[in-house]
Amino acid sequence: MTFNIETQPGLSIACLGGHVDTLNAGELENTLVALADTGENQLLVDCTTLEYINSAGLRVFLLVAKRKEATGGKCAFCGLTTNVRLVFETIGFDRILTVYESRAAALAQMQPLSQAAA
Repeated sequence: MTFNIETQPGLSIACLGGHVDTLNAGELENTLVALADTGENQLLVDCTTLEYINSAGLRVFLLVAKRKEATGGKCAFCGLTTNVRLVFETIGFDRILTVYESRAAALAQMQPLSQAAA
């Protein structure tokens, strides 16, 4: 699993890549929960290079999205690869989580606070 965090005014972007499974889901949870709790008001998880995710990783996605929304923030996912999109659709995550086709589409909707105020 690879993980990179970018920050824009009002928006944290977590770029997730590789494989998320039972062995590294705890690390993902610790990182995303900390980002959800202390980062910007909006959180975007960019899955463009995420090749595989199992139920342990999906649980983390749901946990973080609900946690962020409970505090009045927003959480969204973008750039799902074919395999990850299929998993999202099979378990209904595409209906309960905010998912954008691409990072550009997500950024167009999740404008940084400085642009939204203009």
